[in-house]
Amino acid sequence: MDDRISARKEAVARAAVRQGLVNEQRLLAGFLDVEGIRQTITALKDAFTPDFTHTFASKANCLHAVLALIREQGMGCEVASAGELHQAVAAGFPADQIVFDSPAKTKAEIRFALERGIALNIDNFQEFERVRAELEERPSASVVGFRINPQVGVGTIAAMSTATRTSKFGVALDDFREQLLDAYRRHPWLTCIHTHVGSQGCPFELVALGVGKVAAFAEEINAAVDRSR
Repeated sequence: MDDRISARKEAVARAAVRQGLVNEQRLLAGFLDVEGIRQTITALKDAFTPDFTHTFASKANCLHAVLALIREQGMGCEVASAGELHQAVAAGFPADQIVFDSPAKTKAEIRFALERGIALNIDNFQEFERVRAELEERPSASVVGFRINPQVGVGTIAAMSTATRTSKFGVALDDFREQLLDAYRRHPWLTCIHTHVGSQGCPFELVALGVGKVAAFAEEINAAVDRSR
């Protein structure tokens, strides 16, 4: 570990004890390196073109103050539950900077997102029918698309890998390619595509393979429905 980081952590721990934030009655406390967060976000944004939108996975920390800090640094917010969605809204994220990725959205949650123009990734064909029913009643400014399982394999931690042949999240690309193409052909409100290869334990090569496979499928969709943008 970097000596500077170790020294900073020790200084924080000593200050916490000195200020009574940690004592015999309060044995556990959490602290954030605010400046470190700002520097990390800046480095991330500098590594990509300006038109790239980065979102923070709120499941990592959905406390209001943390989300507000993330928003202030120009990031969006990815949410995976109704609770996280409402926290993101309360923290002030604009609707077009929120991505709703829950794998089991209720009709009420779908309606909430579509009414506010929040981006929504459809996890399965049953959910697709719910979204379609909502959009048949009223248009929405939301960016809507399918979550795709690229089926590229497992990482070193099976439980954290979401792109195996039988992963439960998203629509399996190899198994339902034609159904997906047909959905995009028939419904012009399907304008995006999402994928997630896995979290910890997934090597860069596996992630790149999954992203490349889905990007190629996006081009296939563009060609099939004449959407070049």
